Amino acid sequence: MKDPNWRKCILRADSRNVIKHIPDNSVDFILTDPPYNLGKHSTGNIPLPGRSPMNNDVAEWDMIDFNPEEWADEFIRILKPTGNLFIFTSYNHLGRWYNCLDHKFDTTNFMIWHKTNPAPKIFKAGFLNSCEMIFTCWNKRHTWNFISQAEMHNFVESPICMRPERLATPKHPAQKPVSILKKMIEIASNRDDIIFDPFMGVGSMGVAAMELDRRFIGIEINANYFDAAKERIETAFLRQESKQYMKGNKGYTIQETDSTNNANESVCAYQSNLFDIDEFFHNKKQDKQYGKVLFTGLQPIIKWPGGKEKELKYILPNVPRFKRFFEPFVGGGAVFMAIDSEQYYINDLSEELISLYDNIAKANDEFYRLCESIDESWKNTIAFFDSNKILVNKYLSYRNGEINEIELKSFVQQFCQERKDEIIAIIGTEFASYSCILLKELETNLHRKMVRMHELELQKHLLPDEDLLDNIETAIKSAVYMNYRNLYNHKENLSKELQCALFFFMRNYAYSGMFRYSSKGEFNVPYGGIAYNSKLMARKLDYYRSQEVKKHFQNANLFNKDFEVFLRETNPTEEDFVFLDPPYDSDFSTYAQNAFTREDQKRLANYMINECRAKWMMVIKNTDFIYNLYNKDGISIRTFDKEYLVSFMNRNDKKVTHLLITNY
Repeated sequence: MKDPNWRKCILRADSRNVIKHIPDNSVDFILTDPPYNLGKHSTGNIPLPGRSPMNNDVAEWDMIDFNPEEWADEFIRILKPTGNLFIFTSYNHLGRWYNCLDHKFDTTNFMIWHKTNPAPKIFKAGFLNSCEMIFTCWNKRHTWNFISQAEMHNFVESPICMRPERLATPKHPAQKPVSILKKMIEIASNRDDIIFDPFMGVGSMGVAAMELDRRFIGIEINANYFDAAKERIETAFLRQESKQYMKGNKGYTIQETDSTNNANESVCAYQSNLFDIDEFFHNKKQDKQYGKVLFTGLQPIIKWPGGKEKELKYILPNVPRFKRFFEPFVGGGAVFMAIDSEQYYINDLSEELISLYDNIAKANDEFYRLCESIDESWKNTIAFFDSNKILVNKYLSYRNGEINEIELKSFVQQFCQERKDEIIAIIGTEFASYSCILLKELETNLHRKMVRMHELELQKHLLPDEDLLDNIETAIKSAVYMNYRNLYNHKENLSKELQCALFFFMRNYAYSGMFRYSSKGEFNVPYGGIAYNSKLMARKLDYYRSQEVKKHFQNANLFNKDFEVFLRETNPTEEDFVFLDPPYDSDFSTYAQNAFTREDQKRLANYMINECRAKWMMVIKNTDFIYNLYNKDGISIRTFDKEYLVSFMNRNDKKVTHLLITNY
């Protein structure tokens, strides 16, 4: 422990990278205010007569896709059994947080923050936006500091954050008043507990924590907000330290924790008794236990069945010291991207996957242009929907019994024919010049979606206006998706770059990232649905073009071969390390039309155990067949559990035991 009296760790970084390196069961209270994804639902700033418009608390991060599902497991992992989890959220995300977390905790509930001075509605056309929700979770034996029944209302009231507390520079649209945060921290934590906020903003959570003698870890990616948070938290800390000193309460030490490089990098080094970034993150050497292995903190290249990003916490601490890195089944590249090496030898039997890696390695401009054109068509669907709200009105007529299903179908057909040019313009002339089924798919999807919506409403209840809009938008985007899926399935005469761009698109928008094929050999996974509507590929493309990724790929040698051919040709030596993530021994082990049979499993085991000179590690699902293949002298077998987020057509068990097998 470098400093057992540390009080604050504030980092300018991407919290997705940092949270992976926080130990299990180490945080007492997660109190955070993540993005709400309100951008597409907002009416924009509020016009006021005779004065400048009022900000409607919508920020740039509300315009991008934020998925609670990507954070829930990590929150659960790092939280102590006695800990609490409070998440500021909005109506459009409350259900998603509930679905992610309710079954993981003994109790879920919510609080309401009532704003006594919300933004006005001049035209009195609806309710004021005066309430904000806080989703809360806890287990038995959790920390709870109520004194009286009066304190136990799930309701807190205050004005919105106003000057002088609210910062003018930088101005943060969602800055929370410290007073309400202190109330939550007092209720749900004790003195010296660790409060964690992965979306720190301008540091209000940290200020509240300092003023209540808690320890605080905060992460913020925006440089301006980070600088403001650092100053506010430092001021609050020094003020509290002064009070403690006056009381004769020694033991407080100032622990400066932020050390950042330029704005394009997410690098922070700090020391505390919680965890040590120098020892476990971002190109810093490990201690002897971990063999002085270097780790990069880079994200995987693509979502892939059986991807190992969530298993890195088991994999990385067990990697031996090595010279060159080999991976015969690279998949999404979670391990390849996470480990630093002098050279990489990367292989996969999927030609499409290696084509994507190759385009990234070569920074192929044509590939990026085509991906960006597809991304643009995704944006065009929103503009098309916004200019054709007649679809909503016609559905309401169908719902109200003013027209029947035959008349609805006739309307949809006429609508698509009259707007043929406008519909084709969604994908643009370049993509329309290929095999195009957009018009037919839109006609089919709109009619089918409206009929299905009405059936559900008759069975359950009327859809809220927001859900109604989302469903019709989904029908349009599903038609665009189906058009690209059709093009992907008939790609023989397309350029290699376009084939790869379509593969990349399918990987991003297919339901749960699954890749399955029909008996005819055609990719047949449907569109991912409402949760994918606001998703864009731009962020991933920017990541591919980042200097960190370019540098990583400079030392990568790419192969598209059978695993044994690859290993025999590259011939890893005693100084090298091979990581293996082969397809699992299951009833369904075909990815991208490449079957991996039990004979292949035997062939792999024979080579690794009897011929491979390098140190190697394998992560694979536990079955009797696999266990017996590797239960040999000189082979170490350990286990861990993994929960799948999706069980596609019941082909995967939700919870399975995994084996971590090594020859060292």
